[in-house]
Amino acid sequence: MQELLTIIDAMLAKKAEIGDARELLLDIGDRVVKAVSATFGTKSDEVAILLLTADARNLRFVAPRRFVDLGTIPLSKRESIAVGVFKRKAGEALNSVPTVRHVAFFETVKIKDRAAPIQKMVTVPILNGSEAIGVAQISRKGETPMAVGPDFTPADVRKAHEIFGQLAPRLALARPATF
Repeated sequence: MQELLTIIDAMLAKKAEIGDARELLLDIGDRVVKAVSATFGTKSDEVAILLLTADARNLRFVAPRRFVDLGTIPLSKRESIAVGVFKRKAGEALNSVPTVRHVAFFETVKIKDRAAPIQKMVTVPILNGSEAIGVAQISRKGETPMAVGPDFTPADVRKAHEIFGQLAPRLALARPATF
């Protein structure tokens, strides 16, 4: 984790020299996804990062990169797992995602050969101090819960909180004013 933080700090130190602040944020998001997926033993398309938009009305994807321009999730969307976690500022592990009412549109987007449903997921708020600035989701996708691997545990939620707690100030700095 320290290596990732050092790399992100170096990237942020060059922020003023980089013409496209959005690309910097997306590059940082890619590095975070790679590290988090390795930590949790998931595929890179099973990690999502959403940050609060500049108008504080929506959550917008930073990762997966392919989702960045697909739209936002309004904070008024009650059936969104991400919005619920963002508002409560408390993480959760769901090991039966298909049975929970949620926004499934993004699950239908193919990143690889075909879309696979999310079966299990850890969702944590990204807290910069006491302020929620986004949400991180680590999922296990596949056709059945048994096929995707072990359930997520409270220890996984704590680990995700810890990782994104360290990343939050950096993500806040990387977020462009117009994001």
